[in-house]
Amino acid sequence: MTVADARQRQQAIDPGSSFCVSAPAGSGKTELLIQRYLGLLARVERPEQVLAITFTRKAAAEMRGRVVAALQAARAGAACDGDHQRVTRRLAEAALEADERHAWHLERNIARFNIKTIDSFCGGLIRQMPVLSEFGGQAALLDDASQLYAEAVVELFRQVEQRHPVAADLAALMLHFDNNWERLQELLTRMLARREQWRPYLGLHHAPEESEAYLVAAVQALVASELASLGERLAPYRMELLALWQYAAGNLGGPVPAVFPGNTAEDIAAWRALRGLLLTRQGSWRRQVTKADGFPAGKGSAQDHKERLKALLAELATVDGLEQLLADVTFLPEMLPGSASWQLLVHLSRVLPLLAAQLLLVFQRHGAVDHSQVALSALQALGDDEAPTELALRLDYRIEHILVDEFQDTAINQYELLRLLTRGWGDHNAANPQAPRTIMVVGDGMQSIYGFRGANVGLFLKARQQGFNGVRLQALDLQCNFRSDAPVVDWVNASFHSAFPAEDDVNRGRVRYTPATAVRPPTVDCAVSAHAFSGERALEQEVDFLCERIAAACADPGCTSIAVLGRTRNQLQPILAGMRQRGIAYSAQEMDSLAASPLVGDLLQLCRALANPGDRLAWMALLRAPWCGLQLADLHHIAQWGAAPQHAPLLPLLAQEALHDTLSADGRDRVTRFCHIIEWARGKRDRLGLRAWLECT
Repeated sequence: MTVADARQRQQAIDPGSSFCVSAPAGSGKTELLIQRYLGLLARVERPEQVLAITFTRKAAAEMRGRVVAALQAARAGAACDGDHQRVTRRLAEAALEADERHAWHLERNIARFNIKTIDSFCGGLIRQMPVLSEFGGQAALLDDASQLYAEAVVELFRQVEQRHPVAADLAALMLHFDNNWERLQELLTRMLARREQWRPYLGLHHAPEESEAYLVAAVQALVASELASLGERLAPYRMELLALWQYAAGNLGGPVPAVFPGNTAEDIAAWRALRGLLLTRQGSWRRQVTKADGFPAGKGSAQDHKERLKALLAELATVDGLEQLLADVTFLPEMLPGSASWQLLVHLSRVLPLLAAQLLLVFQRHGAVDHSQVALSALQALGDDEAPTELALRLDYRIEHILVDEFQDTAINQYELLRLLTRGWGDHNAANPQAPRTIMVVGDGMQSIYGFRGANVGLFLKARQQGFNGVRLQALDLQCNFRSDAPVVDWVNASFHSAFPAEDDVNRGRVRYTPATAVRPPTVDCAVSAHAFSGERALEQEVDFLCERIAAACADPGCTSIAVLGRTRNQLQPILAGMRQRGIAYSAQEMDSLAASPLVGDLLQLCRALANPGDRLAWMALLRAPWCGLQLADLHHIAQWGAAPQHAPLLPLLAQEALHDTLSADGRDRVTRFCHIIEWARGKRDRLGLRAWLECT
């Protein structure tokens, strides 16, 4: 088997260098991380000096388990299957030698593996510095803290009086939103959810005036960067575009531009006018130009100008990303002194720090925090560059190597955490070239889908280009796909290449597409096929078709698993129903909850009935359940039996022979057997554990 990127994989496990590895789906990045982790264990004095960070508990548990399995396989001398396992074996044997040399006993003491999620690592920092981190005590971690954000906004407006320093700013914000409280609350709530992005610029270490100036300058720089990128793409067409623009402006009687617009806030109005010439209101390239656009009908010069613009539009449409850049001009803020955008930013820069402080009080009252607060508190526990805390200095001594998985999903506060952890590493490596400290981040910008949680793929590109604190990261690109057949890989390459920009862009968080190379040989000729259904019975036909294909695949011994994907849960429900009707077993815990299944419901009623003989409803449910299956007529008769049928416990009634004689023959047999089983089960009460009690019954 030929591995096209074997050289890059060999480089990545070099313990003396730092890397930023781009690892697409199916490229074996987990195995690569494990190999590097094992290789680093052989070089350190304590296993805690190698820190591996993941973003989920499942990923951390998998990595820890695979490291232990590699060590156990090496100790047992198990056979290796393939070159990659032989590499892992060699590194595991070296790690075992270090384990024996230093008496770590890692296989019996897996807690010494410093493999953690980002949240658990931050939580450990916070617990060591509870006062400095402003996070005293334990708190519940919330995945969705939107209700607490909204509560903080309401309390801020409730507590701020007219003489408060930011009262005027709050009033100005309300005026900006036309006194629409819901819209302003929604904005401030969203800002709190993303506070890690603006807090560094509006933190406690800045004076209010400096924060305002810094924030305004940052927005102006962003606007200038956007306009500069737009100008670069239009540079080859400036002369022709300016001439046609001047022609159209003259015909419309408006101001005629003398020069092509630049990249300052004063140029935004001109850029918007140019956008109106080239794009429709919906933001797509114009297909037709008319008198309303400054190009009247006619022959000669009029016809010539119109044809020139059409030809130019056709050529501009081929420039990658140009259409979106032009469309985005509409939303760029005009950061001119005194403008509405300027004033809005100034007012927000004064309100947001107070709002963040109010949120901390809400968190403390509820005893809960969000993921951002965990990371922000960890940053405070480490201190800043000028005054690192004792904890930061202690970590600098304890941690020598860092590995980060899924780095494309890193948010700004997590990126800052890595920067603080690696302070001084560049100087250390320069002074100790034989024992360098290293960092390796692994990710795939093409898989970055957590922007709504604050993830910024631009940070992956930034680390790739700049490194951390003088530690340069060598860029390595993995391209081999070990998971999918060649036809699937080829189809993905052809289909998704055009969905990505032609080049990376750190500021906009855009990554280019990197084609993959299949390692597995093709097993089918056609990897992807489309089947369409129409008409009134389209859904029924689609379900029948899918279920037939699934049933055929299940009958194939070579098919070990089948996945059915859908955009929504509701879209999959008819397919699940079709598979149930055909007796096709499936697993869909998120959509077909095990807790909601009839079997679990029956077991729950059995538990209630055994635990409480007076639970009349539970006993009625047991009689109707499949293990008894009493007819409704007999069940109704039992429910009405006795002097006080609505309140009488059922168990004593079922023991009466007089009741049995009034039931149907089938019902009598079922109740008799039921009573024998229940009598045995009640005799085991307090003698068996609950689980064994239920299972034996």
